[in-house]
Amino acid sequence: MPDLKTLLASYDLAFLRDIAELWGIELQAVERRTVLVELAKAMTSKDLFDEVFSSLPPSAVDALINLGTTGGRMPWQAFEHAYGELRPMGPARRKREKPHLFPKNTAEKLWYLGLVGRAALRENQDLSEFAFIPDEFLDWLPEFEQATADDTTLRQLPAWSSSKVTALPPHGDLVLDDICTLFAALRMELVDQLPRLSAKDASYWQLLQTLVKTLNLLDETGQPNENARVFLEKPRGEALRWLLQSWAQCLEFDELCLVPQLHCEGNWQHATIAPRRTILDRLGALPTDTWFKTQDLIDDIYQYQPDFLRSGADYNTWIISSTDPDARLLHGFEHWQDVEGQYIRFLIEEMLVDLGMVQTGQLTNQPESQVFQIKPLFSKSLKPGKKLELPEENQPVLVGRDGKLEMTLLVPRIARYQLSRFAEWRSLRPDHFVFQLTPASLQAAAEQGLELKHLRALLRKYGKPGIPPGLQKALTRWESHGVEARIEPLLVLRLAEPELLGKLRESKASGCLGETLGPTAVLVKPGCGSRVRAALRELGILTDLPGEDE
Repeated sequence: MPDLKTLLASYDLAFLRDIAELWGIELQAVERRTVLVELAKAMTSKDLFDEVFSSLPPSAVDALINLGTTGGRMPWQAFEHAYGELRPMGPARRKREKPHLFPKNTAEKLWYLGLVGRAALRENQDLSEFAFIPDEFLDWLPEFEQATADDTTLRQLPAWSSSKVTALPPHGDLVLDDICTLFAALRMELVDQLPRLSAKDASYWQLLQTLVKTLNLLDETGQPNENARVFLEKPRGEALRWLLQSWAQCLEFDELCLVPQLHCEGNWQHATIAPRRTILDRLGALPTDTWFKTQDLIDDIYQYQPDFLRSGADYNTWIISSTDPDARLLHGFEHWQDVEGQYIRFLIEEMLVDLGMVQTGQLTNQPESQVFQIKPLFSKSLKPGKKLELPEENQPVLVGRDGKLEMTLLVPRIARYQLSRFAEWRSLRPDHFVFQLTPASLQAAAEQGLELKHLRALLRKYGKPGIPPGLQKALTRWESHGVEARIEPLLVLRLAEPELLGKLRESKASGCLGETLGPTAVLVKPGCGSRVRAALRELGILTDLPGEDE
């Protein structure tokens, strides 16, 4: 922190004399330079400091202690928010209003006593404005556990008992399986069907698609590339650790632009890694498997690190608006909760939950209060030197005689990715996947350049019990003859007498009749129900044949 002399050097002569008056120091010097030296020397008396400190009101004492526990500094905007705004005062106004004798709030009380200063200090390679306590005073504060500006381990949040929480199911490592599903869906143009098949929102699949694209797992056309294949072949532990670390260090992935409540526009640039890292570091200081309120963490960041995302002029130059129907620009620090608060909430309750590092829930008696807990996966995946052990993917694909393929989470992901491209997708439950080989799916696979020899090789390698004889025979016949049987719904007209069918063929509806199934039965072509019924009515025959509008 800057020392006392540096702080006093920024003040004019009248200001220095006001400080001396409050400290009870009788100055002998007249010129500003000598007054500065004399005042600094007198104020660095511990006995005098103790006397001044003991005379402070409780609010000012608490403010100094609070600053001390954070290493002697706090972002200026957070300081003003917590302890009051400092009124702009030139020499003439100070002489007239005497704010050193009549401070408006705690911030002004400490400011005009010279106990707190304001300076541009470097943090994360950037300069930001901070409130600070001069070095000399910091050492004289009452006993407390001093922390550096970056040390968050002492700032624990209020914890909540598990008995008071209604928890949502944790995601664990399911993101690996969902990315595998996404890769196959992209190949088969089934992404739009994923919400129906999986019961997971379209926004979730869009988020995953954005993530894998920024991690260079898709090519320029949006299809899985060679990196995706390598990713699918990695052991689960290695794959998940790579995924989470790559996301944490990814410059292109921008959570701010993904927050559902916000709309960002314009050409302004901003850092993506630094704000993400700030929140991850704060979360990393919390104990695992302990419930905390999301809003408590947001308030903690608001007080101690409010400029982690925007700072200075950014609050007014970044074009961010609310996505509410009554959209409005969220300019100024007064909209911190609307922008930074929503960013933090999205990062914890969406991003980290989807990646399996956080579990969320609600307080049972306060369902509007969202809570979260850090899972062990968080530290194991992000901290260096940690090894992530996950179950081995060594279970077989269950192959039915009818071409039904059933897979669990521990079937190798590369096998599911490849086999699912030959089949129709029936069910994508969190722990169970069901696919069906059909003539249509085999034809679609062939059009993608996939051959039956590839399917046979995969079934022999991963299937249990290999390829059933019945399925082997069916695949061979399909390869030779194509579709030999088809089951489809048809509309059949049955009449009481053969003569009626003859009359109907002579009517205006003759073009609506298809293949004859017997002397009194005929197929009705699709879309022709109403015309056939009208023709029968003209013949004086009532029918229960449904029309197109029924």
